[in-house]
Amino acid sequence: MTDPVSSLLDSYDRGALSRRGLLAALFPLLAAASPADTISIKTLNHVSLSVTDIEKSQKFYQDLFGNAVVSKQGTGVNLAAGPASFFGLYKMGQLPPQIHHFCLGIDGTVETAAAVLEKHNVKPNIRDRDGVKELYFRDPDNVQVQLQSADYRG
Repeated sequence: MTDPVSSLLDSYDRGALSRRGLLAALFPLLAAASPADTISIKTLNHVSLSVTDIEKSQKFYQDLFGNAVVSKQGTGVNLAAGPASFFGLYKMGQLPPQIHHFCLGIDGTVETAAAVLEKHNVKPNIRDRDGVKELYFRDPDNVQVQLQSADYRG
């Protein structure tokens, strides 16, 4: 890709190509070079907490923030955090109270995101939860990250 770009810049520098012509010629080259190797983040979708007592934690957060329950899943509850985000409160076995994972809302599908992760030598794990595919992976510090469609609400 360097050769066509260098050639275009040389033409512009010599006055053989206008600024408008340069931009028109560069745009397709640059557009083709980028998004396939990255994942576009749209939102911080949610954070899930491991708690000792779901009801006690739910009351605490709802008394403080007045947030509604947006969904319930197995061992926990998801509380609204604005119009599109939420945070989860879950009893997770013997885990101490902690942030269990965070989720980023993305453009595209979890399968597409998994392919990008694999290009970066990151091992994705896709699981099916009641017909919803959920993608998880670990960062270099072993923090669990989830990727979902930006409209995911638990």
